[in-house]
Amino acid sequence: MDTPDRITGKLKSVETLVPATHVHSYPSGGVHGRIVHAIGEEIVSGVFAPGERLPGDSDLIERFKASRTAIREAMKVLATKGLIDARQRAGTSVRARNDWDLLDADVLSWHSPETIGEKLAGDLVELRELIEPIAARLAANRASEDDIEHMENAWRQMEAGVDDLELYYAGDVAFHLSVLAACHNQIMQRLDSIIGTVLSLSFELQKDTLVGPHEGLDAHYLIIDRIRARDRRGAERAMRAVIGRAKDEIGRREDWPRPRPAAG
Repeated sequence: MDTPDRITGKLKSVETLVPATHVHSYPSGGVHGRIVHAIGEEIVSGVFAPGERLPGDSDLIERFKASRTAIREAMKVLATKGLIDARQRAGTSVRARNDWDLLDADVLSWHSPETIGEKLAGDLVELRELIEPIAARLAANRASEDDIEHMENAWRQMEAGVDDLELYYAGDVAFHLSVLAACHNQIMQRLDSIIGTVLSLSFELQKDTLVGPHEGLDAHYLIIDRIRARDRRGAERAMRAVIGRAKDEIGRREDWPRPRPAAG
């Protein structure tokens, strides 16, 4: 087994990988994007509670300095994401949380550690448990040398960030996405924006309860080692251990927000 110390000479110079935090499926630039993301974040954060009516077109036109057409187009986008229900005469109101499209990267990214809630945080960990260990198992069968090099470079960024959590977590997100890419399953690879956002939210939740980044480095490197060895079961077990560690760290969080009650 290669140890972390032995891979130093094998790697190219480490680049700062682009963090996968808050991957948007809808463009955030321009008038439409600005309106969609501003109101979407306010709905998810509880500024507008389920059942509550949004301000009318005239108020939104004044607030965003936008045309009525731009406002209505933005409302259509939010409706497709399950956040609002627009009806003639009744106005536009926020839908129940159960109606929100939580597999939409924007809806997920509009959550924060202050608004996510314990139940959704647990659901996100369960999603990781369903997908990532199987991706690691497949990667042990299918990963190319380039795939493994991408994992190692992401791991090296984690190592460089043990005293800088932003750098550490950027590398961590890149690491897990590199494993997902290495499984070479077209359907699972299409989940990268969702998994990237899930990982970013998970890491934000872990920041205050993180125990020993160095231990996390060893656990992540074991995944690389088992994938390189073509050990499918070992790669799956190693990934489950990493996610289990994250689950424990999130479970130690105590300051979970309470959702606003629905408007009555």
